[in-house]
Amino acid sequence: MSFFKLFPKVPYDLRNDGVTSNIVNLYRSVRPLQNFVDNISTYKFYEVKDGERPDIVSQRLYGSPNFYWTFFIINDFLHDGLASWPLSQQAFQQYLETEYNGYAIQTAKPIIDRNSDQLIIDHRNSLSGRFRIGEIITGNSSGMKGTLNKKINDLNQLIVQNVTPGVAGVHPHTGASDSTILGGAFIGTAGSGNVPTEQITGFTSGDFVGTWQVWKYLDAPHYWYDETDTEKRVTDNARMITGGTPDSNLKYISNRAYLEETNDSRSKIRVIDSSYMDQFVNTFEKILNTD
Repeated sequence: MSFFKLFPKVPYDLRNDGVTSNIVNLYRSVRPLQNFVDNISTYKFYEVKDGERPDIVSQRLYGSPNFYWTFFIINDFLHDGLASWPLSQQAFQQYLETEYNGYAIQTAKPIIDRNSDQLIIDHRNSLSGRFRIGEIITGNSSGMKGTLNKKINDLNQLIVQNVTPGVAGVHPHTGASDSTILGGAFIGTAGSGNVPTEQITGFTSGDFVGTWQVWKYLDAPHYWYDETDTEKRVTDNARMITGGTPDSNLKYISNRAYLEETNDSRSKIRVIDSSYMDQFVNTFEKILNTD
């Protein structure tokens, strides 16, 4: 069974010449009756094995590869299609190396400056409206250079590539040894009160900002949370604002840890019990073709 055969066809003038053709209405999106999907007797859970494609899972469960599409219908996190299917370990590592190469420069906390009337006159160290993607970033004291690939304003991070790597060493602010943090690269010498002495400047924009930490991008914070919060809710903004959550209470989840957890969680999918598959397909087709 082809999944797209279930979709209704609509007349469409492809060439805008008055001649219409019947094409599959891909914009038609439906969800089966919720009480059918949520009925615990109609489904079970399956652990996708390393590298298993949807059609292979369908063959294993139903004796046919043609029911692969049901996985994307009944699992909310799979609604984006194959892009959200769990990656094999090999594909996952390739994804990490491709999408998360380079380094993340954690800039210093923004400081709001006000005049005597309490009007904001400057927002030092903020990345908003500063730096241009593609420009060369230079450390004024370390001499390190890299190409700006991305800005993450909520985290006050600049993602740079084509950087001559520094060496892992002692964190200049905390004194902790961490192999994920680059010693010397874009960081300079720590100043007092968590104020760094290294300043980085954009070659094209001329914008500059102080740095705080530098990680390999893959090991940089994906989000910060207050360790006293059992739910680990995101506190990125509190982390970036002076007077927010105290640094002593803050921990972070790295990009690597977040992506590994996400990929692993997608391996456990909900599947229709084989004895209910015909009923499910008929229900879905009926809803799909109802005007």
